[in-house]
Amino acid sequence: MRSRPDNGEKGRQGEERATEFLRRSGYRVLACNVRVPGGELDAVCLDGPTLVVVEVKRRDSRRFGSALSAVDARKRARLRQIAADYAQIVAPAATIRFDVVALDGDRLSLHRNAF
Repeated sequence: MRSRPDNGEKGRQGEERATEFLRRSGYRVLACNVRVPGGELDAVCLDGPTLVVVEVKRRDSRRFGSALSAVDARKRARLRQIAADYAQIVAPAATIRFDVVALDGDRLSLHRNAF
């Protein structure tokens, strides 16, 4: 009997799928799972000259809403702060954009400039 993947494994699989999707979409993926004080950035990319912080959200069912809806105001505020701290170190003059890759079941969608 095969064991079902745990949430951590599902999350990693979703992030790997999202990263490959971003590459195919023309993004240059600089880093994944960047740990900084206060949290973690799922992916840091370049889209042309723009530094893009990408949040990856996965939902296997709609029981608790869509993957995109899981990036609520509190999460957005936290990501803004974490990204500002990260950019201050690596690229203080960079223009930053926030994108979301939403995985709803097997459907994957990219939301540019999501917040």
